[in-house]
Amino acid sequence: MERWKRSLDGADTYCEICSRECINRYCDECAPAAPPPPATVNFHPEARLQGHKDRVYDLAWEPDGRRLASVGQVGGFVWNGAEERVTLEGDELMRVCWDGAAHVLCGDSLGKVRVCSAFDGRPAATLDTSQDDEIYGLEVLPGDGRLAVGAGETAQVWDVAAASRVARTTFARAEAGVVFGGERNPEARAYVFDVAVRGRVLCCALSDGTTRLLDARTLQAIGSLDAHAQRGSCALAVAVAPEPAAPLLASADQSGAVLLYDMRRLGDGPVAESQLPGGIHALAFVGSGPLVVSGGNDGTLRAHETRGMAVEGSATVVNKVLCIEAAPDPAAPRVASAGGTGNVISDAGINVWRVESGPADFAARVRELL
Repeated sequence: MERWKRSLDGADTYCEICSRECINRYCDECAPAAPPPPATVNFHPEARLQGHKDRVYDLAWEPDGRRLASVGQVGGFVWNGAEERVTLEGDELMRVCWDGAAHVLCGDSLGKVRVCSAFDGRPAATLDTSQDDEIYGLEVLPGDGRLAVGAGETAQVWDVAAASRVARTTFARAEAGVVFGGERNPEARAYVFDVAVRGRVLCCALSDGTTRLLDARTLQAIGSLDAHAQRGSCALAVAVAPEPAAPLLASADQSGAVLLYDMRRLGDGPVAESQLPGGIHALAFVGSGPLVVSGGNDGTLRAHETRGMAVEGSATVVNKVLCIEAAPDPAAPRVASAGGTGNVISDAGINVWRVESGPADFAARVRELL
């Protein structure tokens, strides 16, 4: 009784494992064996979509969140539910996005963008980027409906209705940038690995470790973020928080670093970061908070808060996470995730998750109120 009285009075506290006096929950000797903090964000499985036979490279929700498009190593689908789907023909479909509710745009590994009906999958037109490289970026620009494409070492803007290119720029590797591919890249090119759009700012994650910011209409350079390059890593993913959330930008690299920027203060460098095990291939902002959800080589989805990028919840799947896409309604946070390894045994299914705040750690809450 005397021990509890002293603790409540604030005179002494005790390690919760060995009961020795200390000023924290766990003493220095016991801290490494302490249980992890309880999750404050939970991933609840909502649906599983089966149909892909190999790796899934990209996902895109319809603007109203009712349908989901997916593409991968062998074709793709427009999902109207867990059972009803429309087939998108093709091989090595790398990226997908929606053009309104009537069409989905599929970028392939040979620099072509196919405009397909979202209702029967039939191609209506093909846009040729004149690049023989994979398309790793595909985003419809807000306002005018034009299409931003990241193909090879280029960024391009297309008028889809007119099937014409209206702007193009070629990236040069930064002076201190990473040379991706080693001997397979003798010209030391800087390839686009991901794109994201906020307002008129087009953000491109490049293989040289930089994230380039461009005017989304003219493709004039605005600036460059080189934190990943300074660490010797390729930038694999980039995401921006959708309006009306604060203008935040997240980027990730092959070494597991996830960096968070305030787009109003990019000159200050990252405002927070998280170091994760293995390369991170996908990022998405979720909910009105918002949270940053990351996924990569270790097959784990993690929800990061945007104050210090601490992990507040996680979910594990069978294989690598190659893509994450947040549903457009921030009031009902959901994400779809997919990936695979391409091996003989490969989980090529798509998971849809409901992202919710979990129960508070009531013991911690009691300590706060004492």
